[in-house]
Amino acid sequence: MRVPLSWLREFTPVDDDPDAMATKLSMFGLKVDEVIRIGSGISGVVVGEVRAVREHPNADNLMLVRANDGTAERDIVCGARNYSVGDRVPLALPGAHLPNGMDIERRVVRGETSDGMLCSARELQIADDHAGIMILDPDAPVGKDLVSALDLEDVIFDLDVTGNRPDALSILGVARDVSILYKLPLTVPPADAVETGPDVATLASVTIEDARGCPRYLARLIENATIGPSPWWMRRRLMAAGMRPISNVVDVTNYVLLERGHPLHAFDLDKLAGAAVVVRRARKGETMTTLDGQERALKKEDVLICDAERPVAIAGIMGGADTEVSHTTTRILLESAFFAPGRIAHTARRLGMRSEASVRFEHGADVDNVPPSAARAAGLLASLAGGTVARGVLDVYPKPTVRKPIRVRVARANGLLGTSVTAGEMTGLLGSMGCRVEASRATLRVTPPSWRPDMVIEENVVEEIGRLYGYENIPETLPDGGRIGGLNEHQRRRRIARQLLLGAGLSEAQTLSLLPPWFADRAGLANDHPLRGRLRLSNPLSEDESILRPSLIPGLLLAAQRNSLRSALPVVLFEMGNVFAPGEGSTVAERERIAFVLAGATQPDWYAPSRELDFLDGKGVLQTLTDGLGATALSVNENDGGGVGHPGRSATIEIGRAHAGALMELDPSIAEAFDLPRRVVVCELDLVSLFTEITDSVAEAPPRFPGIARDIAIVVPAETRIGSVEDVISRAAGERPVLLNLFDIYRGEQVPEGTMSLAFSLSLRDPERTLTDADADAVMDAIARAAGAAGWTIRA
Repeated sequence: MRVPLSWLREFTPVDDDPDAMATKLSMFGLKVDEVIRIGSGISGVVVGEVRAVREHPNADNLMLVRANDGTAERDIVCGARNYSVGDRVPLALPGAHLPNGMDIERRVVRGETSDGMLCSARELQIADDHAGIMILDPDAPVGKDLVSALDLEDVIFDLDVTGNRPDALSILGVARDVSILYKLPLTVPPADAVETGPDVATLASVTIEDARGCPRYLARLIENATIGPSPWWMRRRLMAAGMRPISNVVDVTNYVLLERGHPLHAFDLDKLAGAAVVVRRARKGETMTTLDGQERALKKEDVLICDAERPVAIAGIMGGADTEVSHTTTRILLESAFFAPGRIAHTARRLGMRSEASVRFEHGADVDNVPPSAARAAGLLASLAGGTVARGVLDVYPKPTVRKPIRVRVARANGLLGTSVTAGEMTGLLGSMGCRVEASRATLRVTPPSWRPDMVIEENVVEEIGRLYGYENIPETLPDGGRIGGLNEHQRRRRIARQLLLGAGLSEAQTLSLLPPWFADRAGLANDHPLRGRLRLSNPLSEDESILRPSLIPGLLLAAQRNSLRSALPVVLFEMGNVFAPGEGSTVAERERIAFVLAGATQPDWYAPSRELDFLDGKGVLQTLTDGLGATALSVNENDGGGVGHPGRSATIEIGRAHAGALMELDPSIAEAFDLPRRVVVCELDLVSLFTEITDSVAEAPPRFPGIARDIAIVVPAETRIGSVEDVISRAAGERPVLLNLFDIYRGEQVPEGTMSLAFSLSLRDPERTLTDADADAVMDAIARAAGAAGWTIRA
């Protein structure tokens, strides 16, 4: 919200240094982001008059303008074309300085001398408009210094208004706070209109069919209006507040919006079928074209302003193109209404149509501000457009709002604030901002003013007491001791999982939870594949971020692709985050998962050459994670890859007997599609399933008796899973604990073709006694028999 100081002073006579005032306003709850001084950086610019215009002889896109500076005429080369002979314009003379840092000099442009420059509003930093040269009022004195002629010097406070203060989205709302802060009187411009026209009821009608969406609708009528430009004083204020002047009628509605914080809309009455206004819900399949030329598809929750035949505006957001005020308009229906904040917010977000009006309705307009805002605008229209105001108003208000008092406990308020303010002081503070207060020694009954819809519970009132009392007046105290914060069990385990993967050499990634729609097609996924996202945003910021991720793997693959394209290999990344899937009905189900990706070759070292990361590396990372967490019931079982993984290098991860995730090398065609190395390992686990199976480790006493170590080599078919061999050995050992370690895999001439030799070291131990060689031999014989039963042989 941009607040010109000169406009603010019409409401309350504040006289303070602007920078000091900005600091005080910020401490009072109205944060000032910037103090802008306009007009102070302009010198050497006068009011000029266009005397003649012709094409530049040597350039198609330039004009030669003959301009009078009050003492002489001079030629100006100009690129804009929005002026005519007789127009008054800002003329920067040679030697002039503009607030954007530009110094003006006489120069030759395409063979023609330019003896100065005609200026736009943006070049003068009066407004953001750079569409053409700024056209001044026809009575602006030619030759006079522009700053003094237009009274340009002003200070603007750029406020960052919080969502709970819709009243501060107006000059009047800010002025209320300034008058309280500086203890100054508040003067509000009169909201009255001289009514000399016919009875309004004979000219139009208003009907509300959706009272929940529109609790109140008021219309005023103005006849015999003449559309034209607004006077400079109004245009200047609108530009200073960040709005572009359009015409006197539109400018009046914007002016009252800024002054009083209540949005208005002007309809061309002659374009309203039946001279009727009907407020209703949108109907199925209904559309309308808004003022920006866009056709909008409407839904039943949208509130519409209609005439007797069709929609003419989306309530509280934007009017329709068919009934807008134009240069031929003479009869105006002025709308001042109150719309349900939630309904306006929902429609504005769905349609992507945030406007000055919708922002104010979303945060909560003042229903009692409906009549005075309309009266203020009608009076201005009568004055500036020469209109005749009809007698009376069409005010439909089926169920007037009555605010209930809020019970505030004095002790509770002081306890929350850390103050010792008495009930009488609280009554005075709240009364200064317009509250009605019934006070006793211990309790207040506070009825907030209509312009403060945010004050609904006791804590809201307490917050306001603290603001009015002054944050700087609240004594500083240390909070009581005791433990603050801490992690719950799930958070603690997440942190351990993160530390384990970081310790394994991986780096943590945080990818977007939104995916591009082309990901599944590029990966060649089937239409029913789980990695093909089913949840699409209805109003995404970008088409490449429109699908809610069903898995962490796509985001990690895109991150790996970016690294691979920059030759930043190997890629070893992990991520923890939520994934999304359709839930029951229209709900969305979320699950928390952990995933990692490995791609590229290891760095060569003196003890090992470089090699590609593969499935076994992924299994090692997985084992590091699960062992470190204490998830003992985990198993890895081979599968066919599910259309994504390499058929011989893919596995399902099960915890207990439940599916918990997958570990695989990607199909090489998918790796190639994403510009990745030939072998890419991915793994994804459901965190909740993983954490459910964690058993807390229990410290055990060191063994009392020594163990016996034995080695065994078993020849098995080459395709045999090592895990299945380990299972056979463990079962054959019986109840006696055995520690296994695979220390060699041999394929070569000394074993039959199509087989491999797996060499294991075994450590046997009994907690109750020292084992003998005979005990160890019995275990080894049992293992040999089990291996034979499986069709394997013991290698001598």
